[in-house]
Amino acid sequence: MKFPLLAALLGLLAAFPARAQTDTPTESVKAWKARLAAHVASNKYFPAEGLGQTGKAKVAFVIDRSGRLISRALAESTGSRALDDAALMIIARAEPFPAPPSELKDESFSFTVPIIFAGRQFQVPPYGLLLSGADPSLPESDPLAAWHKAVTEHVWRNRAFPPEAMGQKANAGVTFVIDRAGKLISSALVESTGSPALDAAALKMVERSEPFPKPPAEAKDDLQRITILMTLDGTHPVDGAWADEAKLKAKLNSVCRGC
Repeated sequence: MKFPLLAALLGLLAAFPARAQTDTPTESVKAWKARLAAHVASNKYFPAEGLGQTGKAKVAFVIDRSGRLISRALAESTGSRALDDAALMIIARAEPFPAPPSELKDESFSFTVPIIFAGRQFQVPPYGLLLSGADPSLPESDPLAAWHKAVTEHVWRNRAFPPEAMGQKANAGVTFVIDRAGKLISSALVESTGSPALDAAALKMVERSEPFPKPPAEAKDDLQRITILMTLDGTHPVDGAWADEAKLKAKLNSVCRGC
């Protein structure tokens, strides 16, 4: 099955979440989280094909210090493809986000937000948005969602940009299957960049990532399928000049469907 990349909404740069450096959330951090939740809720969108459907999604996303969206991923499915896609689109439409308070020193911030669909509307619970690592009292993440995130980060660490495609930027989608030992069983391109070099680079990122983090005990199936949506970006220099391949930026948005 081919997963649309919604290219107009996926102009994201590569980075990975850093843990917030404060152990106890201050009033300004709490107020920032409340503004973020309200900001997401203000980006009204409901897909016509989802009218009459209900469900609750959880979306994990990362922003940088300027409020720019770095990555987004479906952490919990509604059971409806239309609503799941809408949840991801709502987060994309919310960019730019309110910038963090100055007391938070990290360069990027990771969140999980619930989005509840009902009838013709959606809502974001005002206190439902979680800032990862900022509050030790927060409940632990769902093991499968945490594993999906770990796999995405693992693939990102194995990124490389092909020199022959320098100056190009395009979206790709790769779906792959791994077993309980973290072994790669199969991989396939499900969305082409239109560039053979970039398509090959997307597939090689996954291949280089073997072995993968092992699925948690909570995974019911012996084989786990993951789809990663990525933007390979060779148009931006790093620190004023092109850096080596390990420093070139790419964006990953991990979506696991039917796992």
